[in-house]
Amino acid sequence: MLVSLTRNGATRQRFDKAFVVHGVDLEAMTRASTVGRLRVTQVDGQRGLLVCSQPMSWLGTRSARDEEYSALAEAFKRWTELAETAGGALVPTAVGTKQYGGVLGGDIHTIEVLSPVEQEVLCNLLRTHVPVLISLFGRGVGMPGGHRDRIGSRWLAESRTHLATRFLASTTGGHLERVKAELRRRDGVALLERMDVYPGEDADGTLTVTIRCLDSAATLAGTRAQVLMVAALAMYARRMVRGGRRTGNMPQRLLEENRARAIADGLRARLVVEDAQPVRSRSDGGKGTASRRQATPDQRSNRAEPRTRPARDIARELVRSLAVELRNLDAGAEELAAVLLALDLPGLGITSGASEADLFARSAKDGDASLLKQCRLGLTDPAPGGPLLAWGNQTAASQTSIVLESWRARIAEADSARPARKQNRDDKRSGQRTRQGNRGASGGRGGARGNDRARADETRKGDQRTRHSSRRNEHRGTDG
Repeated sequence: MLVSLTRNGATRQRFDKAFVVHGVDLEAMTRASTVGRLRVTQVDGQRGLLVCSQPMSWLGTRSARDEEYSALAEAFKRWTELAETAGGALVPTAVGTKQYGGVLGGDIHTIEVLSPVEQEVLCNLLRTHVPVLISLFGRGVGMPGGHRDRIGSRWLAESRTHLATRFLASTTGGHLERVKAELRRRDGVALLERMDVYPGEDADGTLTVTIRCLDSAATLAGTRAQVLMVAALAMYARRMVRGGRRTGNMPQRLLEENRARAIADGLRARLVVEDAQPVRSRSDGGKGTASRRQATPDQRSNRAEPRTRPARDIARELVRSLAVELRNLDAGAEELAAVLLALDLPGLGITSGASEADLFARSAKDGDASLLKQCRLGLTDPAPGGPLLAWGNQTAASQTSIVLESWRARIAEADSARPARKQNRDDKRSGQRTRQGNRGASGGRGGARGNDRARADETRKGDQRTRHSSRRNEHRGTDG
């Protein structure tokens, strides 16, 4: 008999979409660019960089997203016409022409959470996946002639206002003050807002989590994919909270190393994978970590390289782990085409054209006119998948169909019960010590064996004490 049914739904979210206008008075452009609920502001210190701010909205259904991105596409059409009428050009960030260089910027996503516990769990969950998200959405600068900037994220590589996120044991005021103190001591800046992911609170008391390490998407379809990934991660965090779970503390050193690898190489990076527990050899007497701290520099240099995995594989596993959440969001595979095609088309032989960066590079080879046309299409096409999916359906129809059909099946057949019980690797690491410490006191085969050994040791020691005592008594009797 069914007693109750719980389904985790999406909460409200907003995003600030960055774009660039060249050859136009930005103040006049800003005054003329207010459309409906959208507000356009100029970014200080960045020539030509504007931000379109969207208020908190419900984007948890396909129809709501279609309506939102249709309105955004209409707004970008108006802004593009204004720029072209004034003799300028509107382009995405990190797109350079012969006359204007590429301007760097990122999209900022903010999502509502329901409690301080959920805020803590989501912050730590996003922190763990920051290197993978950078690999997925990072971009180099597109240059005239179609030359590719092979870096993973030029924006983050040159940024002086981003700090790697710290683990948050709590989002209470006292703990956040300690995090600020640690930031001040190590980085000289006591601002949580400088971290890639940080907790916040709106003026009306709404608790939020903000992620600010994603390069601005070159198309509305890319923005849609980012919004869906952030929403799915938030729903996954809410399911963890309902199940009484937390996110493990990835070592800060490991996080920063993987973050640097992702910024440098994007999906071509190999990310370091943390072993479940340190290896203890007989040579160090079982001391493990303590003996490694005392190792000489020569001994450290002779150690094996850390175990790594391709960022592409880790990103694919992340999307798979979010299949239940994507299904609850009514997300179609085509809405995630900017992510899925970049992950899987190279494995099917499509090594060029699998990403939006490839699409813009191809247009740049034909000159600025072709590039600006591609920019206009990317920012005014509200269709899921956008120009990248259209190109895939035209030039690599069979491979594109294989990728989308396989992901449609994964999302549709996702088991909502299994992920709730299954802990990710970080959860297992964080709970491993606790489980090992409880085995001797609690049930289970390991605990029973440990208790049996303890009782056997106590019995053996008691027998030894009895024999020694009897021997002493015999000696005393003989001496008497």
